[in-house]
Amino acid sequence: MNTLAVPISDEADVLLQMQQQFLAGPLAQHDAAVLSAWQPKSRSLWRYLQPIMALRAEMRQAVSIIDGHRVHYWVGGQAEGPTMLLLHGFGASRENWAFLLPRLAQTFRLLVPDLPGFGVSEFRYGAEYALSAQADRMAAFLAKQGGGAAYVVGSSMGGAIAAQLAARHAESVAALCLMNAAGAPGSRMSVLESGLAAGRNYLAPKQHSDTAKVMAICLHRRHRLMGMGLAWAMAGEMCHRHPVNQYLFESLVTSLHDTWCCLQGISAPTLVLWGDSDRVLDVSCSDAFRQQIPQNHVMVMPGVGHLPMLEEPAATANVLRDFWVGKMELSL
Repeated sequence: MNTLAVPISDEADVLLQMQQQFLAGPLAQHDAAVLSAWQPKSRSLWRYLQPIMALRAEMRQAVSIIDGHRVHYWVGGQAEGPTMLLLHGFGASRENWAFLLPRLAQTFRLLVPDLPGFGVSEFRYGAEYALSAQADRMAAFLAKQGGGAAYVVGSSMGGAIAAQLAARHAESVAALCLMNAAGAPGSRMSVLESGLAAGRNYLAPKQHSDTAKVMAICLHRRHRLMGMGLAWAMAGEMCHRHPVNQYLFESLVTSLHDTWCCLQGISAPTLVLWGDSDRVLDVSCSDAFRQQIPQNHVMVMPGVGHLPMLEEPAATANVLRDFWVGKMELSL
């Protein structure tokens, strides 16, 4: 993400500048006592809806211990099929993939974790949550699951983690999809970036009314009714997580430069998938990814915002399957 609209040639400097501006601003402040004492919300509307979402996704729930964290995840699909690992974005959880998964279940063995620190997976104040640390955890998670190299799909922050996973653990990644991914600057400022420059993080709401803004910038305007429903259902959970999400966002921002620097080391075939109406990470970011990753294909989905898997699950599933089939045909 960048806080200034600049030529593509200045990407690395922009990411470092954004990091410095963030660390000098109010969003980088956190209360150690609050974070040390923080516990997940035991009851909320969203907690009651999560088992229903798992049924909707046709997934089974499981837990694995990764780097001292209890990582909750869904598993499903074809037990003998190629493994697909799906990584959600910042402030989100595995439920982001619920509408997409049934459309992939006939082809892939699906692994869908709540990333450490997010969802119902364990958060530990003082643990490392840089993108590289999360990538290393996902490599360990895949190793425990078996099944060989995976097709890794990452959304937003999950895309930045997926990119680092592919660069740091090439043996774990057979193919890669970076979906509206963090880690490369665009030539135009997004709504999220404008907010950050003004000292406001729209992705870490503090009040119930703020959650509507999250959904408004994440989803295309034609999905406003879906956004209103999600904001109503998730408001209590998201606001309770505000101090944790502010803390985790600092780890995200301060490791984006490392993600950018790793891109040329990615050897896996890579699909860069973007919604043309993304207001979180502008579609021009896809140009930067295109320039940096050796084997890549860029696809822009019209009339789609930051979350293609929620907004257009059928089309997104078709794109993911077609890319995998094309990758397999090329490898024969």
